[in-house]
Amino acid sequence: MKRLLLLLSLLFMGVMTLSAKENDEKKSLSADERTALIQKTLASREVKLVVEPWGGKGIECKELTRSANGYVADKKAEKVFFDRGYTFTPVAFVDGFRYIFEHEGKFYCATTSEVRLADAADCEELSFMIQGKSNQMNTAAGRFYGSSSALWMMLLIMGAAAVVALLYFKCGMKSLRTIVLIVMPAAILVFSLIEIYGYIKFGGDIFWWCEYERYGFFGSLFRVFPFALMVAAQVFSIKLYEKVLFEGNDDPDDDNRKISLKPAAWSLALCIPVLIVIILILGSMDLENTILMDILGVGGFLVTLGVGLVISFRRNVKNFGAVSGLWVTIFSIVYIIGCIISAIAMITLIVQIIWQILVVVGTIIILMMLGYRRRVYRNGRVYEEIHY
Repeated sequence: MKRLLLLLSLLFMGVMTLSAKENDEKKSLSADERTALIQKTLASREVKLVVEPWGGKGIECKELTRSANGYVADKKAEKVFFDRGYTFTPVAFVDGFRYIFEHEGKFYCATTSEVRLADAADCEELSFMIQGKSNQMNTAAGRFYGSSSALWMMLLIMGAAAVVALLYFKCGMKSLRTIVLIVMPAAILVFSLIEIYGYIKFGGDIFWWCEYERYGFFGSLFRVFPFALMVAAQVFSIKLYEKVLFEGNDDPDDDNRKISLKPAAWSLALCIPVLIVIILILGSMDLENTILMDILGVGGFLVTLGVGLVISFRRNVKNFGAVSGLWVTIFSIVYIIGCIISAIAMITLIVQIIWQILVVVGTIIILMMLGYRRRVYRNGRVYEEIHY
């Protein structure tokens, strides 16, 4: 156990060190220095860029008019759509984030977050030319999560598990029990691992297909329902698996015939809030950036995380044996983390939608309360008329 805690601590510190190093590298160039370097690069060599927006099929661009003051968008011109994968050679870099390119004798622009370098050999040398999510599209993982591939893969996995479960539960094909015992945990595990890896690598950007900023109010509202169904299926899939695993048990409330999830779930859910509370308390006591804060913070985090995991592990070992108990506990941890990530994404989306509704309703109420008022003098008295 001590070795495991030490490994987790070292892993956590390593991730934080790499993140800090990345941030330092990104901040090494100021905006003006970066702009000057990009312009110098474009003047000295030919650079190919590829349209590859995160989560999009392409970009819409308006025609630009070239003048002495630079490039100005023609408001009357219709937008031209450039598909994902369209390659161009930028002729200029303006405004600190836009690449100008020529297409069929006309000028258009694409932002640095909508393109990537075409030549993989240039990715390291010219990484300063690209910023934002498209920088991540140069990798296989970025292309997987930044397109529909990850979404379709997750839906395919969930659909295959649902079909097998349907045949077993509804059609009475009891001969499929062995297959169900393999397919269902494998589907849950792979589905959760796809979410966890994507979230660690790209954060909430992996849920681009239901973002409010991308699809607006009604677009995201219509997407929240299938997303909610997917999250619900993910959460309750473990119950179906338990039903198959302990088939024939007459007492569903018997803890000895269940996968121990609750202790591990509570630990995973509370370890971060406990760490935040410790930091806030010690910070209020002027003990921030001290060894005591480091010891108590890391200690509180690991203790909160470890207690629940140990309890779940011991119960699973008691129910399934040492080897199977360890496997079930690891499986449970992956499943719980996947559910937490999905729940956070869905709650964030719902809050954004509800917030927009409240803003609109609040604006209407304020306008109705303010109204238009006019004072009228009649028979020596002052009357106030309110018009809505």
